[in-house]
Amino acid sequence: MNPYLEVLLRTLLAIAVLLLLARLDGSKQISQLTFYDYIVGISAGSIAASMCIERDVDIWYAIIGIALFMLSSLLLSILTNKSIVMRRVLTGTPIFLMAGGKILYDGLKHAHFDVNDLMRELRVAGYFDINEVNYAILETNGTVSVMPNPDARPAKTAEQGMTLPEESLSANVVIDGKIVKGNLSAMDKTADWLHAELDRQQLNIKNVALATLNTDGNLSVYLKETGKGLRTILQ
Repeated sequence: MNPYLEVLLRTLLAIAVLLLLARLDGSKQISQLTFYDYIVGISAGSIAASMCIERDVDIWYAIIGIALFMLSSLLLSILTNKSIVMRRVLTGTPIFLMAGGKILYDGLKHAHFDVNDLMRELRVAGYFDINEVNYAILETNGTVSVMPNPDARPAKTAEQGMTLPEESLSANVVIDGKIVKGNLSAMDKTADWLHAELDRQQLNIKNVALATLNTDGNLSVYLKETGKGLRTILQ
């Protein structure tokens, strides 16, 4: 076979395989990719590139390799959707870098950040003065979420000329019907307290998709059935 024609056919086949497996793996925005998804993308792309231009690479071996990488990503996505424990192991948990306007050096150490890294991420988020930052959290996808101090965030139309109240931080205390005990404990609450609050609203924890508790004691519950049904319990 003509070598140029062979490269063309190999390239078209590689593109078709990648598109098919990417569709099976599901659609994600770049910002939502986990580190493993990133590794899978690089590895599958490298195998596909080798398959296109290296004529001594067996096509079927390359396709099997690409498929194994892509399907492993799909399998891990299923596992993380089914199990909170696997979600923590495979995708990690958010890390507090700042809280209450203070730099958390334990959080920086855990995230393998130094102060310069923190300042860079704050600048990327639009905060050049660290004194404007109340909370900074490293998300599992590598981005840093910033909650500014009330006087540093842009005022809404209804707030023009008003004194802004102190904002509270929310923690996920129930995910997919399971209690996140660490977050609940950090909010000085117990599982018994949570069950009592849900019982008071006649809610079964198995039907809860997400429940958040903020530092003001407000519990917000989102039910599985509709994704809506927000209920707020004021303490």
